[in-house]
Amino acid sequence: FHLGLAYQIQDDILDFTAAATVLGKPALADMDLGLSTAPILYAAQEYPHLRPLVMRRFKKKGDKQEALETLYKSDTAMDKAKELAKFHAQRAVDALLRLPESESRNALVRLTHAVVTRKK
Repeated sequence: FHLGLAYQIQDDILDFTAAATVLGKPALADMDLGLSTAPILYAAQEYPHLRPLVMRRFKKKGDKQEALETLYKSDTAMDKAKELAKFHAQRAVDALLRLPESESRNALVRLTHAVVTRKK
């Protein structure tokens, strides 16, 4: 559960910070689908004028650009999203550490770290 959330949040962060050629998918794909992800939701907390854009799923002309510009202007949104990914990664590790030590458990702990530090 927590590993999956950490992976998805990191994927959401990369959607705004990595080039499409690195990701292997179009950047801002979630916004194109009308989806609001952690970075945008945190930006909307800081900048309430984004809330109507989120609610209408970025359907009006200029919504995606406005949301993107506001996200990049935010002092906290990306950091909060990164912290949320790290929180879920740590919860996953905490659960794994309850298992008996083994190569498999240790590999899963390493995988969890890789999930939140990946660049693509």
